Amino acid sequence: MKHKHIFQLLFISLLFTEFLSANMPIIGQIDTDHYSEQVTLNSAETKAFITNYSSGFDIIDISNPTNPTKIGAFTDTDGGRVYDIALNSSETIAYVALDQDGVVIVDVTDPSNVTILGSYNTNGRARGVTLSKDGTKLFVADYFDGLVVLDVTNPNAPTKIGHYVTDYQNNGKVWDVVLSQDESKAYLANHSKGLLILNVSNVASISKIGEYDTAGITLDVALSSDESKAYVTDYDNGLVVIDISNPANPTKIGHFPSGDKAWRLKLSSDNNKVFMADRENGLVAIDVTNPTAPTFIDKQSTGVYTFGVTLSSNNTKAYTADYYKGLAILDISNLP
Repeated sequence: MKHKHIFQLLFISLLFTEFLSANMPIIGQIDTDHYSEQVTLNSAETKAFITNYSSGFDIIDISNPTNPTKIGAFTDTDGGRVYDIALNSSETIAYVALDQDGVVIVDVTDPSNVTILGSYNTNGRARGVTLSKDGTKLFVADYFDGLVVLDVTNPNAPTKIGHYVTDYQNNGKVWDVVLSQDESKAYLANHSKGLLILNVSNVASISKIGEYDTAGITLDVALSSDESKAYVTDYDNGLVVIDISNPANPTKIGHFPSGDKAWRLKLSSDNNKVFMADRENGLVAIDVTNPTAPTFIDKQSTGVYTFGVTLSSNNTKAYTADYYKGLAILDISNLP
């Protein structure tokens, strides 16, 4: 009986060692008490905006990463589920993807008094938002309604100026959108249809350039600095690396399997690592120095379900959104 007990303790210890990485230790954490899915940082990396699904978002002071504290919140969602947040360049306005309620635009100048400026109820279910560099256009991943472009020059009265309808009847449902550096192309995570590349140089007449149909359900996209490669999370298919040097004919060049369900990802600024939010498998660090053969580096459990991730600009910290445990801050400076 004693030996059995020792064996059980050893087994638990091994599990603990596997999931709590010494190379990616959690240095700070705050439970938001809601279902967190994505996290956005301000440019000074002193504040984190973390989604709370059906309860809006929290604003967390992360200036001391070992002791993150809540300093504000937005809760006037009328039951809409918050999936994503984008900030304007002055970081006074947040654009919120509010699922079936479209987009809501809020003033976050004073975190203790967040107020609504305007809104636009899209026809789909807003899952992702990306703001143009000049802050005049908002690109909305609108799920079964495809890509919607809003003029947000006047945040009190956003207007629709562009639209591209995907093949939603065959599961072309847009989850995420990122723009090329010159903002002439949009790269869409298009659910069961994979990666979709659009010409958005004229938002009034958006056209398809190319697509790559992955084996899984594509939920998130990141581009390499030279825009020759796209890295996508493909749900139970893991990470897929796609050569987009010829956007009219994108091709798969690399793959890394998921341990559970790959949700969001972030590419390090040096393009050497992908950090994949892999739900129950935690945050997974992947070496993509050779994009044709991605390899495992390490992983870390953030609580229960790791859904979202973003990185500090110097690639020393990862900020994750855990569905049940809120915001976790990980030290990733010791990774090989």
